[in-house]
Amino acid sequence: MDWTQLMFWSAALATALFVLIRGADIFITGARNCGASLGMSPFAIGVFIVGFGTSLPELASSVAGALSGSTEIVIANVVGSNITNILLIVGVMALLAGRVVIKQELLMTELPLFVIAQMFLVIVIVDGVVEQTEAGFLIILFTAYVWYVLSGTKNNSMIGDERPNFRWRDVLWVVLGLAAVLVGAAYTVEMAVNIATAVAVPIGLVSITAIAIGTSLPELFVTLQAVRSRHTEMAMGNIFGSNTFNALIVTGIPGLLVPLAVDTVVLELGLWFMIAASIMIFVIGLSRQVMRSEGFMMLIFFVFFMYKLAAFI
Repeated sequence: MDWTQLMFWSAALATALFVLIRGADIFITGARNCGASLGMSPFAIGVFIVGFGTSLPELASSVAGALSGSTEIVIANVVGSNITNILLIVGVMALLAGRVVIKQELLMTELPLFVIAQMFLVIVIVDGVVEQTEAGFLIILFTAYVWYVLSGTKNNSMIGDERPNFRWRDVLWVVLGLAAVLVGAAYTVEMAVNIATAVAVPIGLVSITAIAIGTSLPELFVTLQAVRSRHTEMAMGNIFGSNTFNALIVTGIPGLLVPLAVDTVVLELGLWFMIAASIMIFVIGLSRQVMRSEGFMMLIFFVFFMYKLAAFI
């Protein structure tokens, strides 16, 4: 083992994590200010600006996988990220916050759309392949989703003195913050894979874990920053918006390019954990709050998922 190289990768990983955390902080500040100045509600800011923006690592890696011929990466990325978003990120958020209130607006609009998106994702992948026509349908469904949420936002936007003045500086923060999040996430995944390979961890396990956790790091840190700032409506909107984006767009766009194969680990393990996690967050959402005990239960379930994944490999 080359200890000098291992130390370099460890230092690079720490640097990438710092860039990721700082970028999330800058991005969420700029996004919140820009959205508020445009009259968007905190809910819409969490769903679109934050939720979709932090899903760009999943989209970029999925498109790259499809273009390179490794189409199995796409669905593994989507399923793994959606499981991580629910079990790990919501679990950590509830554990730290103690109690996360889910507003009526989120319950009545975003939660049903999230469930619908996950249902259609299961339908198109359960046969082991995502055809281009199925991918096109997912994109059409996403377009309808955007129209629905934006039309509802018009009645819940900030008005009067609550709306701050638009500042180009906030746009700059959004761009710089998002760039830092994406770069930080990319190098975090790369360095984690390098370190795991150096210490002789099976590469298959490292790759699947990197897909499940690595590309969800932006959602994790943006969510933690939102909780710290007491914008829990943005945090939950981020999770539901990100998972909906993953199911419809991160699957749909690569699927329009080439048919997507679904590998065995997804069909026999990941798919069922995603269904279970989606049912779990739906049932918890109906109670309009996530308690610390429920967050702890999610984290245990996530650890069990990692254990089953290791046993599968």
